[in-house]
Amino acid sequence: MKIILFNYQLRIYILKLEKRIGVNSQKYNDVNKHILMWDFDEASLATIYYSLYTLLKKYRLPTIYIVRSSPKKYHAYCFTARTFLQICHILSDTPKLDIAYFRIGIIRGYFTLRITPRKDEPNFKLVKTIWSIFPNETLPMDITTSTYYTSNKGGNNG
Repeated sequence: MKIILFNYQLRIYILKLEKRIGVNSQKYNDVNKHILMWDFDEASLATIYYSLYTLLKKYRLPTIYIVRSSPKKYHAYCFTARTFLQICHILSDTPKLDIAYFRIGIIRGYFTLRITPRKDEPNFKLVKTIWSIFPNETLPMDITTSTYYTSNKGGNNG
């Protein structure tokens, strides 16, 4: 429904929402530290691999894990323990990063990626590992999770 009143427009939508679980960049035991997480939509695996390999060398990052989250969509994880500003700097230096993911994370003060598959899509699958000589700075168990509701459209929903 759309209502126009003077120079204002009010729109009301009805969407079916689905429950999702996501991982957050903030560490469980130190909210001032974050892990690196990337969201890529419509980028080739080769482009993602070479972009992340370049960042790994440039920023002296630990090993990076690339996961197929949906067809033509990828997530990547790096168990760093960096400040939010440092994470934003690295993400802003990432070609083909999903800009909506970046923008929403900036607004929230942390980044979230879903870990539950969408309806009728294959489960997540580890597709590449970019090994590093630098040790992990945190553990997977230090990551926080959240439950949220979103439409099943995909796109900006992590």
